[in-house]
Amino acid sequence: MGGKGSLTLFHVRGLPVRVHYTFLIILPYLAWIIGRSAPLLAQLAGVEVADLVLPRYVLGTVLALGLFACVLVHEFAHIGVGIKGGGQFSGVTLMLVGGVSEVVELPKRPVWELAMAIAGPLASVLLAVIGFAAFGLFAMPPDLRFGVFYLAYVNFALALFNLVPAFPMDGGRILRSVLSMLTNRVRATRIAAVTGQIFAGLFLLAGIYTLNWVLLLIGALVIVGARAELEMAKVGALFDGLTVAQAMQPFVPTVDENDRVSAVLERMARELKTTFFITRDGQVVGAITAVEARRLDERGDGTLRVGEAAKREVPLLSPDGELGKASRILRTSGLSALPVMRDGALVGQLTLAAMAAAVRERDAHKLVALRDRKAT
Repeated sequence: MGGKGSLTLFHVRGLPVRVHYTFLIILPYLAWIIGRSAPLLAQLAGVEVADLVLPRYVLGTVLALGLFACVLVHEFAHIGVGIKGGGQFSGVTLMLVGGVSEVVELPKRPVWELAMAIAGPLASVLLAVIGFAAFGLFAMPPDLRFGVFYLAYVNFALALFNLVPAFPMDGGRILRSVLSMLTNRVRATRIAAVTGQIFAGLFLLAGIYTLNWVLLLIGALVIVGARAELEMAKVGALFDGLTVAQAMQPFVPTVDENDRVSAVLERMARELKTTFFITRDGQVVGAITAVEARRLDERGDGTLRVGEAAKREVPLLSPDGELGKASRILRTSGLSALPVMRDGALVGQLTLAAMAAAVRERDAHKLVALRDRKAT
């Protein structure tokens, strides 16, 4: 299984490719659109509709799947360049809006973020060029000729659309990375976000005027994406300069994988903890929350052991890791705490409260240092 509402299909170099349930909504819609537009597309491709072997809606389904394959190429172009620039990713999810690269950490240098943002549209343009070249140079069966023309055309359109300077499109990231070379990241993100929201308003107005739900969806997506990017930039600035070691708590609530769920639930109530890490021979192998423990206890007969029931994977943090990155991992984990490991040993845990305390302590030290400088 993948994340919430998604299923892992396969892995590419260790990164999961997931499909979200909303993909099941857009796939038949795209197939229907392509099938309905077959006469016009066939005319543009120089193909007679009567010569097509596959029924138009079957062909539409095949081409819709082909389009999402091209979207994966687009997303992995981002990821490949991003990793070279020091970025980190947790996977790719196909969903209603297309493909989404799940970013754990963006490249630090604006020039690498710029290269990463440009890589996706360049990959789409390259696919379009290859498609148009093949279309013009080689003789093909009607169905293949139709499909190659369609995918080449759509890849070119996808590249142009993604250059709109609005998050979460690539154009928004390109604008932000250029601005980051001139000012700080938070301000650059704020300017790019405002620019994106202007475009969102245009999309919404166009959607209302034409009664086009796709434009309305894009407008809403841009608004949400701009807010999310700005929030991420603010969080990064908030924890700037802090490491996990400066915020982690030395006490770590753990349970052995052979402990009964009922006993763990009693411990949670007694110690007022909502998350316990599950260990096997001293190594963290999972986690169990109070909600999960209560649900499992209600279903079981009192003998169920946590190692048999709790399958949640737990991200492991390093004490030397950046606190900003760790905060994003914690936020997306669905847990209230994450374990901190050094050389295979459990040395602490990281919680939101501990991170807030570390920020307050750092700011207090800065204030004292500022007062001391003024006093001298």
